[in-house]
Amino acid sequence: MNIKSLLVPFIFGIVGIFSFAPFSIKILIFISYSYLIYLILYEEVSRFIKIISWGIGHWGLGMSWIIVSVYYYGETSIALSFFIYLLLVIILTVVFTYPLIIIRTILNKIQINKDLHLILFVSSILIVSEFTRYFLLNGVPWLIPGNIYLDTLTQNIYPLFGVTSASFIIYILCLYLVISYNKKRKLLIPILLIVISVIPNHKQVIEIDKGVKISIIQPSSNPFLKYKDNYYKTIEDNLIRLLESVSDESEIVVIPEAELPYYIKSNNFNRFINKVPNKDKLIMGVWDIENNSTYNSIYSFKYKDSYKKMHLVPFGEYIPFISSLRGVIDFFDLPMSNVSHGPTNQKNIRILENINIAAPICFDIAFGDSVRKMNKSSLLMINISNDTWFGNSIGPYHHLSITRIRSIENNKWTIRSTNDGISAIIDNNGTIVSKLDKGISGILEGEVKLIDKSSFYNIYGYLLSYIISFIIIFITLLRYIWKKLI
Repeated sequence: MNIKSLLVPFIFGIVGIFSFAPFSIKILIFISYSYLIYLILYEEVSRFIKIISWGIGHWGLGMSWIIVSVYYYGETSIALSFFIYLLLVIILTVVFTYPLIIIRTILNKIQINKDLHLILFVSSILIVSEFTRYFLLNGVPWLIPGNIYLDTLTQNIYPLFGVTSASFIIYILCLYLVISYNKKRKLLIPILLIVISVIPNHKQVIEIDKGVKISIIQPSSNPFLKYKDNYYKTIEDNLIRLLESVSDESEIVVIPEAELPYYIKSNNFNRFINKVPNKDKLIMGVWDIENNSTYNSIYSFKYKDSYKKMHLVPFGEYIPFISSLRGVIDFFDLPMSNVSHGPTNQKNIRILENINIAAPICFDIAFGDSVRKMNKSSLLMINISNDTWFGNSIGPYHHLSITRIRSIENNKWTIRSTNDGISAIIDNNGTIVSKLDKGISGILEGEVKLIDKSSFYNIYGYLLSYIISFIIIFITLLRYIWKKLI
């Protein structure tokens, strides 16, 4: 095997990442995944290695923000940080890409002859493979292909059947293109369908007759100094300055994820909160500790309600082999790197009288079903995050896009508060009403609409794509077994 045969799939894996924000060249996901599907179905030479090479390229660029976190904020050497990043990429590739190799083995056994049947069967297996991203390795639902339909006409499928159904469409279109190419048929129809699927969606900001007036604090503190001695005083002074500038008309004020480097039950926190004007308006990200366990939480001061983050960031809050890594890299000695999972049966928090909200924290927002359950009884979403750990990478843009998709899926406005951007007010169509860009210290003020009507997806839609996929796989395998028996 020569270098070229490894480099080509690697490049095709990278190409797909440019479909996501901030590039949003949506057509590239079809090029990338069509090549991957071609490898799966038809490649004869070094197929295993080529699929792995595609995965390394795809996950390598898509998760590149990991190396930013470990190198800059872990204050470690470039060699060690790159090793940790490479280890994660290899793990993700093996866990989420390598299993695709078995598709060919299955197809060789059952020998599907009809194109439509083949398209539906392979698409279903790809959906099942995508499903595993929500559970394996503590869950890493990043780079979901269906996310690229944001800001296209196809995004209208989100509130009906969720982002998984959008991935299903992508897999079907890619398979249609690949099979047509392999059988030397005209490619006009599959290409036309692909182009139609990414036609831009007309954006329209919804007018609000009477909404809740809100203020979002974006402090933009220096993450390099956050956990250094005495820097907390600088953070406190900056927060107080911003809070004193908040409009008196604001009904709630949101401070992002874990801005203060100490626990809510500490003397330092009590001293800080006593300086805060109108603290009953505060919805704030805090560190909490219960039974010797540390939790990343959001807290409503007026009603004393809180929510503890359930899904932890890999190699951030959740560290494999943590006992071995502590003391080796400063990053792994910070409070944020030894966090416990919040319970799965938590109630929504109250922010105003008779107003309960869903409050997914940071990485929580990537887990569609968790967010769906939170919104069963909510009127609004508040998503706090600490995107400083992404640095100047593609991470914050991916994160914002995912948040917008959750808003569309659940038919809810979202208040997104981050430490250094991108903070935003997002309507239930996923439109960014207003925002504060990365690196800006300031206040974002506006109004949000409370919506008590649930989307079809929020009520029924989560399992539909998976049910269809499992039915297709089951019927296909049943037909194969039946043929063998007779």
